[in-house]
Amino acid sequence: MAADTGDGHTGSDRRDRTLFLVATFFYWASLYLYVPILPVYAESVVGSLTLVGVVIASYAVPQLLLRIPLGLRFDAVTRRKPLVLASLAMCVVGALGLAVADDVWLLSLARGATGVAAAGWVAFSVFFASYSSREGAARSIGTINSVNQMALVAATGSGGVIADALGYGATFYGAALLALLGIAALAPAREPRGETRSESGTVEFKRVALRPLLVAGAGMSVLLQFASFASVFGFVPVYGASIGASSSQLGIITMAALAAAAVAAYSSVRLAERVGYSAALVVGALVMSCALFLVPMSQTPAQLALVQVANGFGRGSLSTLLMALALRSAPPGARATAMGIYQAVYSIGMLAGPLISGVIAESWNLDVVFRQCGILTLVLALAALHPAVRRA
Repeated sequence: MAADTGDGHTGSDRRDRTLFLVATFFYWASLYLYVPILPVYAESVVGSLTLVGVVIASYAVPQLLLRIPLGLRFDAVTRRKPLVLASLAMCVVGALGLAVADDVWLLSLARGATGVAAAGWVAFSVFFASYSSREGAARSIGTINSVNQMALVAATGSGGVIADALGYGATFYGAALLALLGIAALAPAREPRGETRSESGTVEFKRVALRPLLVAGAGMSVLLQFASFASVFGFVPVYGASIGASSSQLGIITMAALAAAAVAAYSSVRLAERVGYSAALVVGALVMSCALFLVPMSQTPAQLALVQVANGFGRGSLSTLLMALALRSAPPGARATAMGIYQAVYSIGMLAGPLISGVIAESWNLDVVFRQCGILTLVLALAALHPAVRRA
């Protein structure tokens, strides 16, 4: 996982990068071990798809509120590792909270704690990119996103099996253990070499936030996260259960989507370097849109898994490319600020997707949810033709 990107890394650099990628793997595995069963578990507790949407959406609220302050703070300080360690610690708190929650409010509070943990992805992504030169940052994002997706594959694949064998609670306690392993892996890693710090406060925020490439990329990511958290991380497991999928099969279905996303995350930046970011984004959006329209036509768990492979490939490509564009938009010394703005804005989609889709599913049916997501990703394909993206 710590292959040299051609930036002149020393042996100790590679060791630190490897330890950081191992910690990243445990971080995301902790956050996603229970994702395949969480919507079904929440429905069994609260008894309403609208309230399931509230529980899922509570993951996004802290990310919307915290990612910009975290980005500004990350750019302003010299010791950044404590922010990453704090994110792993919140994974433990949130997972243990989900294990003991027995009503919608406690579930939402615990899921919100995991959202605080996930807000730390700003720190993770820019911390790892800081091991590389500015020119190598996009490929570093591809590498860490690939590890992110591999962790999600392993976690979601095993989470359903654990739930079937040991019950829902075991997945939450297992997630807490994974986060502790992440803390242990990260502890000996050194901080990356520092870069010039940016200005802090309102002036820096405005200077970064108004860059056209960042505005375009963040806007597209809102659409992506809306579709993702209404579908693969939201109501695809509920739909899968409705056509007879067991907890283990739900894990396999989610794993299929994430395995495809891992491949796409690693390869998409390299593709964009050849054909351009705009063209690569259009391809990813069209693939994801087609897959979303096909979800309601899936009549067996096996068919749904195949559709989710295509969905995952499109989502993995889009997620990595948009994240790389956010870094490319940043002036020197303000990469965490740009990433914080980007991730805070896309949290709007993470919040709105399950909330709106829960109401739609309750009022109409799940088919309408997936069709609206397919339409939104078509809009994303059109947005990828924005001049700022075409020039990237």
